[in-house]
Amino acid sequence: IIILPGTLIVTAVSYGCIIITIWHIPSSAGRKKAFSTCSAHLIVVTVFYSTCIYRYIRPAQRGGQDSDKVLSFFYSVLTQMLNPYIYSLRNRQVK
Repeated sequence: IIILPGTLIVTAVSYGCIIITIWHIPSSAGRKKAFSTCSAHLIVVTVFYSTCIYRYIRPAQRGGQDSDKVLSFFYSVLTQMLNPYIYSLRNRQVK
């Protein structure tokens, strides 16, 4: 309960600083490029933290072992499998 919100807060503050920095970019094309790069990272972070939070912070009575297995699959396997695909979407060769 302490580690997960702690890392979430650090990550949220980091992304907040990144977004503030992006807003200070003078050109709209530069802001668009920076936001599109940041959005790929944010998708992975959102999938990871949302499944972790739901799995570990929810009450124990809700759900069963099957739902716990699916949630564990999402944050331990699926997130790492999606990383190369999400980050390669920014690659010119893939486009």
